[in-house]
Amino acid sequence: MCGIAAFLGEDAVAGQAFAARANRVMAHRGPNGHDTYVAPGVVLAHRRLSILDLSQRGHQPMASPDGRYVLSYNGEIYNHWALRSALERHWTFQSTCDTETLLAALAIDGPAALEGMVGMWALALWDNQEQRLLISRDRYGQKPVYWRRTPDGALRFASEIAALVESDERPAAYAPALAEFLALGSYDHIPGRTFFDDVQAFPPGCSAWIQRGATTVSPERYWRFPVKPKAELRPFDETARKTFQTAFMEAVESQVLSDVPVAATLSGGIDSSCVVGAMASLKDDAPVKVFTAQAKGSAYDESAYVAAVKQRWGERLDIETIPSERIVLSQLAPEVVVAQGEPFGDPSMIAHNLIVRSAARSDVGVLIGGQGADEILFGYPYMSASVLASELRRGDRLWALGQIGRLGRGVSQQLRVVGSAVSPALERVMRRRSHRAHSHWLSPGLRAAGEAGAPVLAPLSDIQAFWRESVEAVALPHLVHYDDHNTMRYSIEGRMPFLDHRLAEVLSGIDTPAFFQDGRRKAPLREACADLLPQAVIDRRDKIGFHTPLNDLLRAEIDWVRGWVCGDAARMANLYDTDWMAARCAELAAGSADGYAAGAVWRALIVMLWADAFKVNLNPAVQVLDPRAQAA
Repeated sequence: MCGIAAFLGEDAVAGQAFAARANRVMAHRGPNGHDTYVAPGVVLAHRRLSILDLSQRGHQPMASPDGRYVLSYNGEIYNHWALRSALERHWTFQSTCDTETLLAALAIDGPAALEGMVGMWALALWDNQEQRLLISRDRYGQKPVYWRRTPDGALRFASEIAALVESDERPAAYAPALAEFLALGSYDHIPGRTFFDDVQAFPPGCSAWIQRGATTVSPERYWRFPVKPKAELRPFDETARKTFQTAFMEAVESQVLSDVPVAATLSGGIDSSCVVGAMASLKDDAPVKVFTAQAKGSAYDESAYVAAVKQRWGERLDIETIPSERIVLSQLAPEVVVAQGEPFGDPSMIAHNLIVRSAARSDVGVLIGGQGADEILFGYPYMSASVLASELRRGDRLWALGQIGRLGRGVSQQLRVVGSAVSPALERVMRRRSHRAHSHWLSPGLRAAGEAGAPVLAPLSDIQAFWRESVEAVALPHLVHYDDHNTMRYSIEGRMPFLDHRLAEVLSGIDTPAFFQDGRRKAPLREACADLLPQAVIDRRDKIGFHTPLNDLLRAEIDWVRGWVCGDAARMANLYDTDWMAARCAELAAGSADGYAAGAVWRALIVMLWADAFKVNLNPAVQVLDPRAQAA
């Protein structure tokens, strides 16, 4: 786990200056060492966070023995020992780190070697013979790569956007991303785009060879989420249950491999409880260190479920609870915005930040979580709606009609399910109307930008397209973004066993009604991992996660919040109606704000904090002002 950067261009001085700055800006990603590689037309930079083989033998950028290939890599190849047996016929290994395994595989088999990798990665591989650079990102995009073209045509790549933006620059915002975020809370879902106008996100599951002198990047997919047609699906029977159970345990076992201390996060939900249970079942020499954040005494307190997990495993778990009521927005929100590099919609990221900070103070080097399960197991309510809509359209209609009342999303959601099954075109009309209704408080210009730049999403009733889209573009990208950026801010490697692609290969062959049984979501996981869970967690039907009491947090510092979302900077940016926003702030102060009002205020706050932290020009015609300076 590290930070990488690459420069492809002919200005050697500019390339080395970029590499030096990237290594400085991303120091938190690799406190155990840094270096650069310089050759005509290319510069590679690397910050090292030592996880496997802590010696200097794992130093990067790493060159092949013949000097042809040079690798700067961020990630973890969990099956690297298994891969070595075949590679050793052609390669004499000098280390025990996965970096050398990856370098050997790429040198011998080229990018095709990635298809045999189990893990996460972002890499830059320079081929001195062919004078070209390979950029690749893992299947789910757990490890980030951003890129930008400079005015002279040079290409720059880095693990974080901050490394691509000059310290004295005022970068422009990408208006469609701001519109989608402010209105709907959507982000990381517009293919290839970030919140910065000219900073691109290299897509997950893709690789690209870039010839020296090229000024464009053309990613090619080597992996897609493996959806299958209805005719090839089978019920979730005993054979499927055992296959999934085996794959899950193998995923967890491979991800506890580390030469530094490993811990886990636990919310009390089924996903993280499965991971913690699997880790406890595998480890009997010392208790598994577990971190959780709870709002004790609130309606979202999951302490009882955490206690049930503790009771199930006893002395095999050492659980530390961080009270989420410690959160003070004015202290933590700006810090998390800097860590994330872009606006983020889920305030639970702040609670997650507290967990990661506590783990770092306990000298944890690897933090394993349950993220990703909802995306591959139809765990969100809107994904369950797709299960029912698809069955209504081309499957077991009687079963779907019997289940539709158990969605728990109200009449409007049920109508959307039926509408999509009857006519996907009708659903698109309903979706556009909903988008416009949520965008009413945006400025006309931003609203128009949002409508023009919004992606066309798959209908609920096309479950294959919908599932793939949710994983590749809608639900998962922002989740892996926040986990990577929060953990790496504290020099910790975040791992997600549910994103072992072998699990997807098992689940993609299961008939979709299995994912929603009598109102229970993720039934395959409940059944396959029943031995790892207390009954209280198996029976849970609600979904909370690391809840952050947003209304309370905003109300506690409403004057500070109002200064950001309604002050001079917000008015001059002209992103939204500040009078409407002031009314929502008044509701929060009075304790009468609903969930949408609190969410809108939150998103506006995060945009303004982001613009301040990164000197973003929200409106190219004006200067973004700091409301703190105005108050002074």
